[in-house]
Amino acid sequence: MIIESRVDKGRGVVASVIVQKGELKKGDFVLSGMEYGRIRAMNDENGQPVEKAGPSIPVEILGLSGAPLAGDELITVANEKTAKELANQRQIKAKEIKLARQQKAKLENLFAHVGDNQAASVSVLIKTDVQGSAEAIRESLLKLSNDEVAVKVVSATVGGITESDVNLAIASEATIIGFNVRAESGAKKLAESEHVDLRYYSIIYEAIEDVKQAMIGKLAPTFSEEIVGIAEVRDVFRAPKIGQIAGCMVIDGYVKRANPIRVLRDNVVIYEGELESLRRFKDDVNEVRAGTECGIGVKNYNDVKVGDQIECYERKEIIREL
Repeated sequence: MIIESRVDKGRGVVASVIVQKGELKKGDFVLSGMEYGRIRAMNDENGQPVEKAGPSIPVEILGLSGAPLAGDELITVANEKTAKELANQRQIKAKEIKLARQQKAKLENLFAHVGDNQAASVSVLIKTDVQGSAEAIRESLLKLSNDEVAVKVVSATVGGITESDVNLAIASEATIIGFNVRAESGAKKLAESEHVDLRYYSIIYEAIEDVKQAMIGKLAPTFSEEIVGIAEVRDVFRAPKIGQIAGCMVIDGYVKRANPIRVLRDNVVIYEGELESLRRFKDDVNEVRAGTECGIGVKNYNDVKVGDQIECYERKEIIREL
């Protein structure tokens, strides 16, 4: 069974395995997941070369065509031709399953979101040095998803970042997360020219936190309202070129020219809008505090009456958290 796999720059694909049954020997043709190959080198847990390994013995093997997933079964086969054929069959089957899932998802989305607001999403493409890290990051990111915003992992594979990875990121509008790997020169140039967000990490927590912040940025804003002042209408008159002016006394807090307001009559809201003007005597002012008289013009509303209250409030955006 595969414990972990990675791509080593000098040695190629290195897979850590533990023998569960039978015997594994140098030179064996093997198949694991969608990868195959011939074992060209085998080392024990101390990095020393060995020729064979029996049950419950952990070893590192070299020679696979790619990095299999942690937990994949590793089996020996008769020859390279058989190994290749079986690997190809598995690859075809995996592509068919993936395509079927995509088509199903498209149909489900088509019907599920008719007349509905679709949840926001953050797409990521993960490349790591070892398969275990790819799976750890993938699982951690998927756990962040909620009803409002989801993480979509386009792929999570081992190895350096290639042009194919960048093209996939472009097509899926994904951020590329490189954990202990770097982009090839061609991939880096393509990412820069196409404005693909390419990020390198060496600490898993930092990658997860950055994606979390991106998700928070996708959350719909929420606001709280705070009543900051109340003015009571004592008189109403009309001013040339201005219209109706309410002579008021600020009885609580303060009234600001730029804040939204509500007009209340018998404690019932009858109008909601903004101020046209705010004056102290003949001067335009930005703020009037409690215990002070002022003249208030309500924008697009000319039915203010004596006894009404003008409530001034502030709307504050609440910082969202996941």
